[in-house]
Amino acid sequence: MKDAGSEELFLYAVRILGARAYSEATLRRKLARKAQPEVVQTVLERIKRMGYLDDQKYAEGYARLHTGKWGPGKLRRALLEKGIARDLVESVLTEHQFQHDPVEEALDLLERFSSRHRGEKPRGIRLLVNRGYALEHALAAWERYQIQTA
Repeated sequence: MKDAGSEELFLYAVRILGARAYSEATLRRKLARKAQPEVVQTVLERIKRMGYLDDQKYAEGYARLHTGKWGPGKLRRALLEKGIARDLVESVLTEHQFQHDPVEEALDLLERFSSRHRGEKPRGIRLLVNRGYALEHALAAWERYQIQTA
């Protein structure tokens, strides 16, 4: 099925980018199913020149979207799985951490999902660690949670 021409592939790429954002690596994989690698590379370069594809903006938006739901660890893994370069992921997460306190975010999760941990420390810590928070942040959030609910 790799017979799509450059213009046809470009229109397909613009259409799917109009529906939602993609990282360059993810879009490359999607386009590779429809055309030869040379055509895919040409289309990706054209789309990037037009400003429709930017991994930096994608990573920043992804981090903003999942703030308060996921910690830095889970965000890092998710962005790396989407093909974002490691140095770009680290710079986005570093800036993200300056803007948000992970302990406050974790505390907010404990308050929102109290039915999941039912006041039990192991369950609460597991909830936070599974969401990508560092153990030290999870423990600090649990201490604040205990003080607030006492």
